[in-house]
Amino acid sequence: MLAYGSEAVLPVEVALHTYQLITFQEELNNAALQEALDLLPSIRADALLREALYKLHIACLHNRSVRLQRIDVGDFIL
Repeated sequence: MLAYGSEAVLPVEVALHTYQLITFQEELNNAALQEALDLLPSIRADALLREALYKLHIACLHNRSVRLQRIDVGDFIL
C-alpha cells in the first residue's frame, strides 16, 4: 500500500516485453548513432549553403523593389 490507500502498479512497458524491447540490439544502435554523428558536419555544411542561397534570393527580391535615386552634392536628404 502506498499513500492515500492506492496500490503500486507496474507500467505496461516494464510488465510486458514489447517488440521494440525484444529486437533492440545495442551494438547496432551505437553504430547507427556513430554514423549519424559522422554525417553531422556535412549536414551542417548543406544547411549553411541553403541559408546563404536563401539570403541571396531574398536580397535579390528586395533589390528588385528598391527604386534608385540619383543624389547630387547640395541635395537635401531626409
